[in-house]
Amino acid sequence: MAKTSFFDSKLRAARRVARLRVKEAKKLMRRANNAVGEAVRADLDQHIEKVNEAARLVDTNAIKRACDRLLALVNKHLDAYRKPAWRESLESIAIAVLVALLLRSFVVEAFKIPSGSMIPTLAIGDQIFVNKLVYGVRIPFTVTRIVDFSMPQRGEIIVFQCPIPPHEDYIKRVIGLPGDEISVRDGIVSVNGKQLEREFKEKKELWDRDTRTGRWYPFEAFVYRESVDGNPHTVIFDADPAQAAPDFGPVIVPEGHVFMMGDNRDHSYDSRAWGPVPLSNILGRSLFVWFSWGREGMAWDRLGTWLE
Repeated sequence: MAKTSFFDSKLRAARRVARLRVKEAKKLMRRANNAVGEAVRADLDQHIEKVNEAARLVDTNAIKRACDRLLALVNKHLDAYRKPAWRESLESIAIAVLVALLLRSFVVEAFKIPSGSMIPTLAIGDQIFVNKLVYGVRIPFTVTRIVDFSMPQRGEIIVFQCPIPPHEDYIKRVIGLPGDEISVRDGIVSVNGKQLEREFKEKKELWDRDTRTGRWYPFEAFVYRESVDGNPHTVIFDADPAQAAPDFGPVIVPEGHVFMMGDNRDHSYDSRAWGPVPLSNILGRSLFVWFSWGREGMAWDRLGTWLE
């Protein structure tokens, strides 16, 4: 059994070398293009086929002989078309970086949650993926959209550039669309004169963090299950009446804008403070939590959490 296992490993290794030799020969032939004559190309093709035939046999010596003959031929006619190892590595790194930048610019990007404005939906320290392609294609590093695919919908959690300086990236929930009338009375949000449905769930102790000092502190909050356009989500209100946000509106959301609010309603810097967000400022729609490091370290239970 041991001999059979050893023989099998040698055969697999020989076949792996054969594949690499064939792959290299084909790559160098493409790189040489028409710089080598037809007779040389035919000879190389013949030796490549001999290596492939040998690799189908259960004979490591035959595979080695065929690989050696192909390597000698490649060294003779195609060695000038080999790139230095450093150049191959540099090109591979450059391609990987370019692909990563294209994905980050057009498809998906990671964002870290620095504040508690979206508690309890998003925790401080959550890192999420954002779909940047869902609403359209933008010119990288600008707010200029080339192609529009769809409009944000009420209830969606999106990442956007704040419309006032210093134009930082924020994440909030869409509450109002263009033309909607938005008002807030005693914490209850109304859209076009209709209050959003909500149901009280519990009073709970939660944790927030001072963005200036980094100090964590607990606070009591009332937890509600709210629904916008039939899409439920959880929101909270500070249990201390002195911390309650003032009433707001009514205001009409202008064309080409959306109205954003955080789920931590009494402690969210959102459209109630700096107004509606231009559609051109929207970067993408949130997907799920892929990493989370909070007050107690790694929050394993949050990994893979899809955001509603």
